[in-house]
Amino acid sequence: MADHTKDASFQKQQGRKSQPLVPGVLGPYESLFLAEYWQKKPLLIRGAFPGGIQAVDPDSLAGLSCQEGIDSRLVLEHGQYPWQTLQGPFEDDVFTRLPKTHWTLLVQAVDRLLPEVSAVRESFRFIPNWRLDDIMISYAVDQGSVGPHTDHYDVFLIQAMGKRRWQYGAAALSEPKFIDGLDMKILESFEAAHDFVLEPGDMLYLPPQLAHHGVAVGECMTYSIGFRAPTQNELLVSYSQFLLQSENHEIFYKDDPKAPRSTAATLSDPDLIHDGELERLRQLMIASLQDDRVFRRWVGAFLTEPRNFHELSEEQATAVELRKILGRDKVLVKVEGGRFAYHSLGAELFFAVEGESLVLDVGLLGLVQMLCAEEAYRTEEILRYSACAGFDELLVHLWNQGFIRRRYEGDA
Repeated sequence: MADHTKDASFQKQQGRKSQPLVPGVLGPYESLFLAEYWQKKPLLIRGAFPGGIQAVDPDSLAGLSCQEGIDSRLVLEHGQYPWQTLQGPFEDDVFTRLPKTHWTLLVQAVDRLLPEVSAVRESFRFIPNWRLDDIMISYAVDQGSVGPHTDHYDVFLIQAMGKRRWQYGAAALSEPKFIDGLDMKILESFEAAHDFVLEPGDMLYLPPQLAHHGVAVGECMTYSIGFRAPTQNELLVSYSQFLLQSENHEIFYKDDPKAPRSTAATLSDPDLIHDGELERLRQLMIASLQDDRVFRRWVGAFLTEPRNFHELSEEQATAVELRKILGRDKVLVKVEGGRFAYHSLGAELFFAVEGESLVLDVGLLGLVQMLCAEEAYRTEEILRYSACAGFDELLVHLWNQGFIRRRYEGDA
């Protein structure tokens, strides 16, 4: 098989193909990757995670797929019909009834469930945190696959255990065609231009819309690090829903006082919507997007909305009680797979947390930056901001919502 990475400038500058790059994965080559590969062309990195990843074993992954509220699927290439897909949660004995080959188990958002998997996200902080969607983990028996397909988002595929053969096309498909009548979007035709076998620790990056096909060589596990790519319609629908639910002052349509319809024109053709009126309606809609404060209150909540939601903290606390916890515990941690981000406008700080947008005083900027950047927080560092306006309200909200919590044994 041809090695597509031999002549890549990334590999030339890297020096050797199997250089360990943990925990930053790309080490000093992040800027080079973003300039030459991100959303442009694929890249295979041998030994990105030396020895693979042992954060979860096949039995534990199967156990997760049997739990309520967890998004999981079984894909049987030769089931009752081609590419049969079964949705979880599954009964405990379902795996004893499966064939020996040609099936795959997929579990979404495992980083929201296990601290050890959530820690893998830290290796990809060279991409904006709001862009990272979730970590899906697949387990496949020999010849297990989900068929040749495309994704509309960027993805890093990490071989955690065993081997998987990956094939991908020469260029992105602008209008992929899929086989009708299947549970999954399988390409009508697939022509492989590149062909590799990934071993434990190897990682393959694929840009959007590039046709690819992965087949297990023996049993294997693969981590899929997917990135969010919201569509124009998704943005507009979410923003419209936010406006309807908010308490913003509504602005009603008014005719242009400088260009009123004449009585004669109205009587002669009242059914015509004039071009000027169409443009005035369009500008009324655009004006809502140009209200910077309203837009900022919405956008952070939209970009950090999690795929699935977690329960509130079982240990609800008042400000006084939380101060005692901060004085007693040395470390607090972020919820698994927590989506935190921030931006500011003048004297206002917008802290986006798990689909919420909190408006804070800029005096809390340092604390917010730490909460976003770290997975674990020393309480003495948190308390440095205890005199800032809004400190107690912010920490109580984060704690009671379950966005931050105590450190448990086994946390990464």
